[in-house]
Amino acid sequence: MPLVTDHSYLHYQYADSEKLRIRQDAHRLYSERTDNFMEWVLDRLDPQPGERVADVGSGHGVYHPFLARRGVRIVTVDASLGMLAEASANARRAGLPVLVVQSTAESLPLADGCCDRLMANHMLYHVPDKSAALAEMGRVVKAGGRLVFTTNSEDNGARMTQLHAEAAAELGLHADSRSPIADFTLESGYPKVRSVFPNAELVIRDDAFLFPTADAFLAYYASMRIDALMNGPADGSHRAALIEIVGRKVQAIIDAEGVFRMSKAVGCFVVER
Repeated sequence: MPLVTDHSYLHYQYADSEKLRIRQDAHRLYSERTDNFMEWVLDRLDPQPGERVADVGSGHGVYHPFLARRGVRIVTVDASLGMLAEASANARRAGLPVLVVQSTAESLPLADGCCDRLMANHMLYHVPDKSAALAEMGRVVKAGGRLVFTTNSEDNGARMTQLHAEAAAELGLHADSRSPIADFTLESGYPKVRSVFPNAELVIRDDAFLFPTADAFLAYYASMRIDALMNGPADGSHRAALIEIVGRKVQAIIDAEGVFRMSKAVGCFVVER
């Protein structure tokens, strides 16, 4: 089973928000584009004051302050109780109007047409039955509403994938060089979304990381890609050696180029109900 849908690995990744926050911080601190990605997504979703918006696969609720500023009622949905506990605590501290629901995307305990808008951000590649999840998310959005599903392009982070493969080879390991989200990229996800929502539109956002130091990149690399191996040890003992080799390679690039630039094109599928 691919790591991206393996339940034990997903628990390792998302039992709490530590690794997710590392990746989110990297996007916030080191993106080439200066406009806020979350605001870009919400501009595509276009929620109106007073509407009910479902955030499926919400994690710890990073979008919720941005949604609240648009005057909406938030339904936060996630399979991880740890993530939902953080989302709920964050909402209480900020006084945000959030209803918390623990569920998978394939079987939402929500009424037909109960939401005006729904977004599922960078999460459908974790879902085993994508068609069921898409249909279920469509079910809970009323006629005239809108859905937005975000994901990465298939070559997002290609430079990291190459360095990871080179470092693994030095250790006699075999890197899994496939995209960890190959089953739901902008390219592979489009026909899946269109099979459920024939009117879905694809919107692409080009961007890149600009990592100023090797340590900044290594924190991002170690939060997920480091484990993409065909024959890696189950105890994680490979990680320290890979960090050392990849760090050396990244530092050489920074010495030569001044920064470690890595493309990260993303985008979303927009559906009108």
